[in-house]
Amino acid sequence: MLNERLQRMKNKYFDTTPSITAERLVLATEAHKKFAGDAIPIFRARIAQYVMENMTTLVLADELIVGTPTNEYRGANLFPEYTSSSWLIEDIDDFPVRKTDPYNIKPEDRETILETLKYWKGRALEDLAPEILPDYIENARQKDLISVGCRNGVSGETTPNHKKFLNLGLRGFIAECRENIDRVKGGTKEKQEQVDFWKACIIICEGMITYAHRMAEEAEKQAGACTDQKRKAELMQIAENCRVVPENPPQSFHQAVQMIWFIQVAFHIEAPTTACGFGRFDQYMYPFYQADLEAGKITEAEALELIECFYLKCCEVYEVRDRWYSKSFAGYPMWEILMVGGQTTDGKDATNDLSYLCLEAGSDLQTTQPVLAVRVHEGTPEKLFRKGAEMMQAGMANPGFFNDDAAIPMVLGKGCTMEEARDWNIVGCIQPAPGGGTTDSSPDAGYVNAPKVLELVLHNGRDPKTGEQLGLQTGEAKDFKDVKELTEAVKKQLIYFYQMIKDGYDLMVPYHMLRLPVIFASMAVDGCVELGKSVQEGGAKYSTAGMFITGAANLADSLVAIEEVVYKDKTISMDELITALDNNFQGNERLRQLLINKPPKFGNDNEYVDGVARDILGFVAETVQQWEDSRHGHYSFCNLSQTVNISHGEVCGATPDGRLAGQPYCDNSSPTMGRDICGPTATVKSVAAIDQKKFHDGALFNIRFDPKGISGEKGLQTIEGVIKTYFKHGGEHIQINVVDDETLRKAQEKPEDYKGLMVRVAGYMAYFTELDKAAQDTIIDRTAHLKIS
Repeated sequence: MLNERLQRMKNKYFDTTPSITAERLVLATEAHKKFAGDAIPIFRARIAQYVMENMTTLVLADELIVGTPTNEYRGANLFPEYTSSSWLIEDIDDFPVRKTDPYNIKPEDRETILETLKYWKGRALEDLAPEILPDYIENARQKDLISVGCRNGVSGETTPNHKKFLNLGLRGFIAECRENIDRVKGGTKEKQEQVDFWKACIIICEGMITYAHRMAEEAEKQAGACTDQKRKAELMQIAENCRVVPENPPQSFHQAVQMIWFIQVAFHIEAPTTACGFGRFDQYMYPFYQADLEAGKITEAEALELIECFYLKCCEVYEVRDRWYSKSFAGYPMWEILMVGGQTTDGKDATNDLSYLCLEAGSDLQTTQPVLAVRVHEGTPEKLFRKGAEMMQAGMANPGFFNDDAAIPMVLGKGCTMEEARDWNIVGCIQPAPGGGTTDSSPDAGYVNAPKVLELVLHNGRDPKTGEQLGLQTGEAKDFKDVKELTEAVKKQLIYFYQMIKDGYDLMVPYHMLRLPVIFASMAVDGCVELGKSVQEGGAKYSTAGMFITGAANLADSLVAIEEVVYKDKTISMDELITALDNNFQGNERLRQLLINKPPKFGNDNEYVDGVARDILGFVAETVQQWEDSRHGHYSFCNLSQTVNISHGEVCGATPDGRLAGQPYCDNSSPTMGRDICGPTATVKSVAAIDQKKFHDGALFNIRFDPKGISGEKGLQTIEGVIKTYFKHGGEHIQINVVDDETLRKAQEKPEDYKGLMVRVAGYMAYFTELDKAAQDTIIDRTAHLKIS
């Protein structure tokens, strides 16, 4: 249960709409003009340093953990070096009223933004991307056949090496960089580039130290004017903490939590960061908690309060996205993953008392950030497993569960040691990475619209809406002798578009290397400081880039349906089927119902249809994971779609599984909504049957239960049994929504009454009422397993 402080803070959070602020934009623009001409890494670091040394410092009421990346509570920065000024100017009056992820903008900020963005016209990475990408790739992207990563944002999803920060402090990083400079000295182009990188690391560390000291001054100022003695003491403690960290190693659990948060603040000042995770929090923070507890410096209740204050800070970071991205990644997601449990590097259970406190804080607060994750292995304590299951049963949509038996082989596929594999952690959404995640730089390369690819194959590579040749000419569909030939054509077409993503991504990343390297985010990852290279240059110990897919279940169901009605039963000819699809089944509802109801569907433990999905996904994974990227890393496949299944579905006509034109696709790795009708055990066995261990970046799986069907002790055992069955059969990740249709529909009708209703969308949570109707409907359409009439 939340204490009075936390309840006030949570109420403030719910009562405050996020806002776009002008301050970082103005300061970065000033710095851009002031420091132009410096070597690029130094230039980038000086911009961040200038912002840190001049931005507003906020110490907000009730806070025990302080620091904000903006000058407002729940504020969002603008990054004009990445984001096009064109659409920002065009959409500026739409932000407060748009259906997905709205933002308020103060009138004075609006005018400042519009004036300042004039300088950035045509300068942003997003403006230059269409010139960098060949016309055929840009056309496929605009047609929503593919997406191409790194076009308008930072090229890296990062789990920092928090343990190193805690052990060294920023002064330790500075000392390491100075030693490297003294050793290398320069003298060649390559050596000078290393020296410039190390100098940039020193500059941005000094900027963050200055920012923390300024925070200390603000806390001292407030303490001087404070008449409440308890709050006065808290403010003085905050000031002391900010004098120590992040400059030096923390001396207490409170300072360690503050240190972790300052690292997050630095990320969100430097670049438009998403998926900056907290890694294995219970592992690197436990020594501080244990020491303070044994010394009598802290109680369990006080530690819980600090963690909950930290969690609320996690809810204060945002990335401003355009309409497409807001629809495709709906609900203000930032993917701040915090993982507990799992194994030590020598294979022993790693669960500790802090593991439970982290879950307890999530249970008390029920906020969308951070996203909690529980690692499960054979030796996981039943108590930890049950705590997570109880939270899911209560409808918290948190935590997600991850399976060591699947994830460890996935990360071993990235070339790491067994010790690093046992220490795996999520980087990004559900993508497992070695070494606690701190060794891997793992941006998203792009998504392929799989059902649209099938549509092209059925029209010999042409888009039936426009007649434009968008894909390979794989032959006229009526000439395919059987489903095997059709499937081979689909595979060729899929790889054709994955190759487009590779080619596009490999053209975008060098731009980041040469013009937009991230400095703080690079020094936070193992390998970069050692080599004197940014993550964009391949400085991380491991570099992987994610390849994703939308509509996998729709594709498998469609191929099975074609085999059933065209090749096997010969109910209709291929031409007749294509005509019905092109006409969106108008006047042919009987055929549509046949396609929906007769052929088997993925999600019902049907060996054949599960095998079709496994064959296609395995083929894609095996192919793309052999490719090297522009950083000399490798691509990794992931069966994940976020809410891109909505935007990709909008551009695809009717599909042979009975789906109507424009409707969303299946949800990530899950079956098509409403098609898994044989119960939750059958569903999880199907999703596990796709041989996920072959996907180096995993598979995201959502499942929904009706609350009435899983109530009480028996219901809790059902949840636990479903998770264990899924993991036994090879599943990597599962997240559960427990909410009924009635509640969700009432929330659509009266959102003001359901502000706190959380749902799992993809690898993140969102408040249901903050999603647009299309995203809400896809959640409602998920099968509510064990529904009691």
